[in-house]
Amino acid sequence: MTRVSIFGGTGLIGTHLTLRLLAQGAKVTCIDIREPDLSPLLAEAAGNPDFEFIRHNVTRPLKIECDRIYNLASPSYMHHDPSQPVTTLQTNILGSIRTLDLARRNRARLLFASSGDIYLTHNGISSLERHRDDSFYSILSEAKRSAEALHRAYIRQYGVDARVARIYNTYGTGAQIDDGRVVTSIIRHALDNSDIMINGAGDRIRTLCWVGDTVEALMRLMELDASKAPFALNIGGYHEITIEQLAATVIRLTGSRSRIVTGDPRSNDMRRKVPDLQLTRRTIDWQPTVSLGEGLAMTIEYMRREYVREHVAPPTWVETC
Repeated sequence: MTRVSIFGGTGLIGTHLTLRLLAQGAKVTCIDIREPDLSPLLAEAAGNPDFEFIRHNVTRPLKIECDRIYNLASPSYMHHDPSQPVTTLQTNILGSIRTLDLARRNRARLLFASSGDIYLTHNGISSLERHRDDSFYSILSEAKRSAEALHRAYIRQYGVDARVARIYNTYGTGAQIDDGRVVTSIIRHALDNSDIMINGAGDRIRTLCWVGDTVEALMRLMELDASKAPFALNIGGYHEITIEQLAATVIRLTGSRSRIVTGDPRSNDMRRKVPDLQLTRRTIDWQPTVSLGEGLAMTIEYMRREYVREHVAPPTWVETC
């Protein structure tokens, strides 16, 4: 039986990954600072003898036996509290060192969840050049960049079997309704019939990937033999949509009375953020299968149910892309 450790396992992607792996017969250890019973989707895993939860901060060492390690840990609540840049850097840099050491000690295979933003260009300016302010996204990009360098170093110096997934916008059921992601934020305002504020003219182009498709890609990348696995692959959607079109679609699907309101544009916001999936398709024979309409309908229904829950979950580690 394959022993899998998932850091950030109670987040959006970690939750779906946990359930998929358990269904395949793996023994899964979910490691997070948030209790799993706060996730409505993980409730079904509670009674599974192959499921274990460890409350633990990824920045600290952990002794555990495992064959596979998914490091999905990254602060999500920095969307709401950008005043903690040190936490963002520690989670990604110290967390990478801890999980890389764990992989080295166990001779386990490791997959690190990076961000699709770190090597993109905007108006001919690389992310390294433009991310020189103290915004959350700038700090996060630098943290992910440093973490990737650590993975390259451990591969080269110690022969650790590690690979990187550069994840673009992912959405779906299981997310916290106030997690700050663009889809959940728009749906939440639509369900409230409140104004949906978008930055600038709403012409920023994004792609969105259903969480189940993202998980499938991660699992395929994880199981590639080390001799065939590239250092990094992009994982994301391929149907492009503007933020204004997304908001209009959500309003239509929810029957909301919300208005779309434009605000000041973000100075470092990229007009088009779309992954190049050519290498991903060739390497793991993968592309998204759930349409945006299907995915939004499922997410809206999930968030309607979550709205009746009385308490909002505390901060957790989830993927922020």
